[in-house]
Amino acid sequence: MKDALKRYSIALFILFAVVGLMILGTMGVKSFSDKMVKDANIVENIKPRGENLIK
Repeated sequence: MKDALKRYSIALFILFAVVGLMILGTMGVKSFSDKMVKDANIVENIKPRGENLIK
């Protein structure tokens, strides 16, 4: 187990770093979109126009 951890430690570090960056990026985009909606004074829910595909 210790040998495997030593062998793959760099790969695991890079994997967790990428996952962390993806989570931070997702949270950043979410807060940016919330700020844009707030600045545009959109208060009603946006509903798509078109036919209902779920019957």
